[in-house]
Amino acid sequence: MKAREAAAQVRAELEAAGIPDAAMEAELLTRHASGLSRSAFFADEPVAEGAWDELRALTTRRLRREPTPYLTGLREFHGLELVVGPGALIPRPETELLVEVGLRELKRDPGATVLDLGTGCGAIAIAVATAAPGTRVIAADLSADALRVAALNVKRHGVPVSLVQSDLTRAIRRADIILANLPYVPEGIIETLQPEVQHYEPRVALNGGEDGLDLVRALLADCESRLRPRLVAFEIGMGQARHVVEAAEALGAEAGIEHDLVGWERVVTARWA
Repeated sequence: MKAREAAAQVRAELEAAGIPDAAMEAELLTRHASGLSRSAFFADEPVAEGAWDELRALTTRRLRREPTPYLTGLREFHGLELVVGPGALIPRPETELLVEVGLRELKRDPGATVLDLGTGCGAIAIAVATAAPGTRVIAADLSADALRVAALNVKRHGVPVSLVQSDLTRAIRRADIILANLPYVPEGIIETLQPEVQHYEPRVALNGGEDGLDLVRALLADCESRLRPRLVAFEIGMGQARHVVEAAEALGAEAGIEHDLVGWERVVTARWA
């Protein structure tokens, strides 16, 4: 069977199951199972029998709503190909805004130490270290499973990122710029999320407490009382920006809101003089 015919069969099954972006997902699964490059896929090269069996197995798992990045083991982020696995949250395109905020701040203070807090697979830290060589970058996470995935990516990209297991910033002595992608999903709505998220991604990376902001408030308090970074930037969910701004301002910070490419309030920044 040729590659594009195989992908068409997978696409039809995914579409029938109501899975979004079925064409792209079918291509990714077909290429992963067959080992074909994108150019070879579009040249419609044949899929070996063993690869077809692998593709059928992957399709069955995807129909059970297992996320495609966990099936392929890879995810692109900020132009980088990253290893991903069930121990770490899958990086989202919107999180690239945190990277851009950090890089913009580094232009003002090239010698700053950057902390990627809640690093997961290491996406933010590795993107910053790649875009700003020579920057001291620390990647911290509570989860040992996530840090194991992050270590694979640090090695893969050959960047000097220090990995630290830490409950928030307890193991951190200093950071000038903190890029925080902490759990911010309200506990009560986790069960309403897509099956790919609620059944497969680590709950500890999602659950932000009753209103989603427990860890955000805790980090703000630690920044105000101990760390005193130049900047802390939080990725937040819909409707949370105003509450985070108010919490930051109550602690004496100057707060601002950054919008993502579709205009949503995606990042809140807080600065201390």
